[in-house]
Amino acid sequence: MSLVSLGLLVLLGQDRPLVLADLEAIDIQVASLNGQVEALDLRAAAVEAERATHQVALDAAEAALAARREGIAQRLRTFYRLKRRGFARLLFDAESPPELRRRVHYLWAVIRADESLARAFIDGLATRRATTARLEADKAALAGVQSDLRARLDTLGAERGRRSALVREIQKRPELAARVLRERGDAAIALTESMASVEATAPEAQGEASDFRAERGRLPSPVGGAIVRPFGAYTDPASGAPATNLGIDYGTPLGTPFRAVADGVVTRSAYLRGYGQMVMLQHGPYTTLYAHANGLRVAQGQSVKKGDVLGLVGNTGLAESEDARLHFEIRYNNTPQDPDEWLGAR
Repeated sequence: MSLVSLGLLVLLGQDRPLVLADLEAIDIQVASLNGQVEALDLRAAAVEAERATHQVALDAAEAALAARREGIAQRLRTFYRLKRRGFARLLFDAESPPELRRRVHYLWAVIRADESLARAFIDGLATRRATTARLEADKAALAGVQSDLRARLDTLGAERGRRSALVREIQKRPELAARVLRERGDAAIALTESMASVEATAPEAQGEASDFRAERGRLPSPVGGAIVRPFGAYTDPASGAPATNLGIDYGTPLGTPFRAVADGVVTRSAYLRGYGQMVMLQHGPYTTLYAHANGLRVAQGQSVKKGDVLGLVGNTGLAESEDARLHFEIRYNNTPQDPDEWLGAR
């Protein structure tokens, strides 16, 4: 008997949500780590850009120094000859006091200018080199942190692989698949109940309702890809039990961006048991829902425009399979609508 089968025997005897709680814990950890990795990648890119800027400045300083090198060398040769001749002799060869003052003033001006120029170049080069060194060290430190995070992601990936094996095993057991189907239905009921308070504000936005209603039959698809589960009743292939899909499911590659089908306000952008990472948009009394994401790009309360990226396609929550998919719903006053009647030609 495999370890997966042994695990199923244990799980069959438990009275807690079977897959949903396990998926929730893993998905939330993965989402957190993904966010940290993305933030570190952005920081690394910023550090690299700053380092490149300083490198350009360093190259420019060195180029300027090289361009002036011949002039500096000529001045050094001149000063060498003056030194051999003697500064006192140069000064006191002046034929009049005004000429003497002019020569003194000129020499001091040249010396101060050259000294200031040389110090500026030396200080500038030292600063650029020190800055470059610090940025390189920072970049190395970031690489170490990213390596650690990716190692943890690999560990979680292995756990999700074991979970996938468990789900595949569940699909072979009709009685267990039926239990999972009930859990998914319970999650949908809980969501519908929680949406009631949001929908209560719908009458205050009749203009938005008219705008959204006018798009019936013309809305763009939230993502490309084939519809792998249409709206309405179907027979669950694993358990043979009747089930209902409150939206449509798109099959599309993991990480594909999905977009808002209309202007709206984000009322949810979080992990929800059963739905995984999901986004809900309010359009007056209408709601659009996008679930099973693998990364969200909007926050609750944010206004979005039609076509804005809301997140990335994934397989979080309890999707029907382990393949990446986007679950998409349209609701009117909390009543599910068939999205196919609202979407334009694909």
